[in-house]
Amino acid sequence: MLDRLQIHNYALIEDRQIGFEEGFTVITGETGAGKSIILGALSMLMGEKVDSHVIRSGSESATVNASFTFGEGVDGEIRAFLAEREIELGDDGLLLSRTIRSNGRSSALLQGRMVPRSDLGELASRLFEISAQKDHLSLLKSEAQRTALDRSGECLKEKADYQKRWSELQLLKKELDERKALFEAALREEEFLRFAEEELDAIDPKEGEDEELKEEIRRLSSFEQIHEALTRCSSLLHSFESSSVLASLRGAKQELDPAAKADRSLEGFTARLEESAIEVQDIYESLRDRLSSLTFSEEELDRLQGRLAQIQRVKKKYGPSLERVLEFRVEIARKLSMREDGEIQLSRLEKRIAEQESLLLEAGEALRARRKRAAALLAGNVEKRLRTLGMKEAVFEIRFREIPPAPHGLDEISFMICANPGLDLHPIAEVASGGELSRIMLALKVTLARQDELPTLIFDEVDAGIGGAVAVSVAKELEELGRTHQVIVITHLASIASKANVHLTVSKVVEAGMSHSRIKRVEGEERVREIARMLSGESASEESLTHARLLLGGR
Repeated sequence: MLDRLQIHNYALIEDRQIGFEEGFTVITGETGAGKSIILGALSMLMGEKVDSHVIRSGSESATVNASFTFGEGVDGEIRAFLAEREIELGDDGLLLSRTIRSNGRSSALLQGRMVPRSDLGELASRLFEISAQKDHLSLLKSEAQRTALDRSGECLKEKADYQKRWSELQLLKKELDERKALFEAALREEEFLRFAEEELDAIDPKEGEDEELKEEIRRLSSFEQIHEALTRCSSLLHSFESSSVLASLRGAKQELDPAAKADRSLEGFTARLEESAIEVQDIYESLRDRLSSLTFSEEELDRLQGRLAQIQRVKKKYGPSLERVLEFRVEIARKLSMREDGEIQLSRLEKRIAEQESLLLEAGEALRARRKRAAALLAGNVEKRLRTLGMKEAVFEIRFREIPPAPHGLDEISFMICANPGLDLHPIAEVASGGELSRIMLALKVTLARQDELPTLIFDEVDAGIGGAVAVSVAKELEELGRTHQVIVITHLASIASKANVHLTVSKVVEAGMSHSRIKRVEGEERVREIARMLSGESASEESLTHARLLLGGR
């Protein structure tokens, strides 16, 4: 149960700690006093997105802390949730905390440890539930009605099986669409691809061939220049003339040899001259061989230039580089293969989809059967509670309308009601008044709460559109629920407030030019005066005080 709520710099509350007890608690106060602030603070713990405007004027942040205790042991799902995140449950219970800062950032803490906002909200949803006017309106939507039904009937396994089949089917359909697109593209491209394949097969370009051709063409185009250079260089290195390099080196060595015999330090020079002469002789012979092998063919040059032109043409068409041309050649083979195999692959995939659709329908039928069993039980329980809430002749029914397979199942779910005998059943969105909708919501919440064993239920505007005997019946239902659950209700009706075993009031005061919300527990005569105020709408009169005492019946 919710044991303590601490609110710091949130809206009109500067710093308040509110203690809660088991059973039925009401919160009352004049309009604008700040009752909704408590709901807003608890909503922060549900992980909802919060605007920084809730921060009290002049403050940098707002913080909400809530501690929960477990009198009869901790729910197994909560234990598993905490164990999965390696969070220990202390002797003092469980502490949830959230802070929102003026820059829009927020932080969530669980037992003092930073956790994702989604984790805080998931745990909070296992600890308490808030029912407000927006929930009444959401109940008009088929999705919310289906969720309520699934929750009541423990349809989670069948629902998970169905959704698994649905997801698998969608993946197969997506794959089919993609393959069809590729297949159709291959059909459109086939003529072009066949032509390109024939052209590239005929030319059969090789990796790096264009650069090799350019190099060979440059060599042949410069044949005369190369031949003349080799000839002149050979003559300079070695000829029968005394001025050649080789003759000069040999002559220099011959001149130095006698001196080297007289001065041994010169032997190194004679050796180097000998080595140089040998190296020049070797270079000369290599150049002579190269010159003798050097040939020129006009036909070969034309052939190479023609081959390069072919490659340049396919580079321009399919490139821009030869590397890209070769990649495109591989792509052609793949696409044409896909064209040939495409029909077989599509046929196989369509067969798998048909099989998956059959499995989906089986899962859908199992989910439908489970939902229909749950619908009969839920409708009976809700109808029974509606009668205790003053709708004596109400008939409540949950109808199924078959639809093509959808993410949520094979049926649209509609909550139908007839509040007056002799009339047809209609969707609650069409016929339910505000007061009737509040009672339907309460009947559902009470029924679901007893099945879920959710420890804490918080109601706002449960009294919307009701009064008199209906309000009394609602109060009795809440009082009864408070015997097994912690029930916290924000109300404007004295008949509801008087049934609670704990009564908190919210009031607004102005101090030093700043508005503050004050929250306190009222008992005895102070509670009598608050009930009287709710009855008369103004300062308590003797008549309203007497009426208040009667309603409280000695509480």
